[in-house]
Amino acid sequence: MKMRNILTTLCIVLFVFANAKCATTEDDEYTKVIRGRADKIVDELTFDSNDQKIRVRDLIMDHYRFLNDAEESRNADVAEIREEFADNTELRNAKIDLRKAEQELKIRDHHFAFNAELKLILTEEQIDGVKNGLTYNVCPNTFAAFQDMIQNLKPEEKEQIHIWLLEAREHAIDGGSSKEKHGWFGKYKGRINNYLSKQGYDLNKLSEEWHDRMRAKGIEL
Repeated sequence: MKMRNILTTLCIVLFVFANAKCATTEDDEYTKVIRGRADKIVDELTFDSNDQKIRVRDLIMDHYRFLNDAEESRNADVAEIREEFADNTELRNAKIDLRKAEQELKIRDHHFAFNAELKLILTEEQIDGVKNGLTYNVCPNTFAAFQDMIQNLKPEEKEQIHIWLLEAREHAIDGGSSKEKHGWFGKYKGRINNYLSKQGYDLNKLSEEWHDRMRAKGIEL
């Protein structure tokens, strides 16, 4: 009887150890991935010291980890709600909407905290670099593209385009995937296109001419 208890305890210990090792390995792999992303961003920037660079890299890693954990937690909760309330569509949808709203509040709070931490240690120019790095440089690239496509933009039109792209970037920073990040810019590009059309620009014609100029330079868009 005593030997059976010992064997049972040993099996439990081995099972827990195996699962813990698996979880640790998965976590280590994810840490490598987000460290690589963060290193790529900070390597493009200039810092006052290596300590500052490492601190910013770690903040970026924490940001990635928060978004990933929040998304996984939300998806798990939504799946549980769908299963529990499979026969009650109205209640199920209400609970899912509530869970998503809670998620948005948590991400909003994290967004403000992340910005505050960056402001404590970086200049505005450096913060721009971090945010552009987190969003694949879509903001500056798109702003440059609009100016290249419409070369007679008025100063106030450039300013409005830039304001909207910065706003899109603020949303995109919190996107949990590349698709979600690009989706925010797509939404704001639509807003910009509508604005420019109302300003009297023929965007179809300007876009065709711009693509022709790019192709002449050997650049495919």
